[in-house]
Amino acid sequence: MDKKSVIAVCGKGGVGKTVVSALLSRALSDAGAYPLLLIDADPAGGLASAIGERSFQTMASVRDRLIASAKSGKKSDTAAICDQVDYLVFETLLEREKYSLLAMGHSAEKGCFCPANNLLRGAIDLISASFIVTLIDAEAGIEQIKRDVTKSVNRILVVVDGSQRSIATLRLIADLVDGEQVCAIGNRIEADEIDSVIEGIQIIGTIPQDQTVLAYDRKGRSLWELPAENEALNKAKRIAGALFGATVK
Repeated sequence: MDKKSVIAVCGKGGVGKTVVSALLSRALSDAGAYPLLLIDADPAGGLASAIGERSFQTMASVRDRLIASAKSGKKSDTAAICDQVDYLVFETLLEREKYSLLAMGHSAEKGCFCPANNLLRGAIDLISASFIVTLIDAEAGIEQIKRDVTKSVNRILVVVDGSQRSIATLRLIADLVDGEQVCAIGNRIEADEIDSVIEGIQIIGTIPQDQTVLAYDRKGRSLWELPAENEALNKAKRIAGALFGATVK
């Protein structure tokens, strides 16, 4: 793969977005996507848990420090923290053999603080530039899209489960961004249960309901431990192939 890809997996709450992200991350790794950056942009930390990570730093602490320094009114403190943002974000990067993980985490500071978010977004862009593929498990809904949190993204995958509400979210996301960036994945459904094109958006693949995936998820086991012959994993590999061709090496 010559061009760097930044992919955001989006969708309404409850469609299985995080499981799809975890399966795709394993599929991409198996196909040779290296270096691979995973960003858990959901404050609940679902992706980190789904790939078996239990202990890690999050970017929430960096954001809280930025906001606290701004609230203090001391320009020198704020300037000092701003100068360190890239370093502080890099400090939260969890590096494994086959992937690196950035987790947003849950901030103690309430409300939106755009300057802090802008600095963090810039730091994420800087770090992701070093990776051939960046996969973002976005927050449920459309808020991160509306806030341009995913500005550097060049492909948006919207997970739908066949319900009208999930399709309505697909429609909203497609209206907010360049429609050519958007495609959809059917989750917990078979290919014959959904149209190949919805609202003018291509469905690039489906992942069926899978009892092994459900069991792993219920027990808190990493979806990266799924056996190679698992059907859901192999459907995720087909989706990776549809995105990048036969190989992402």
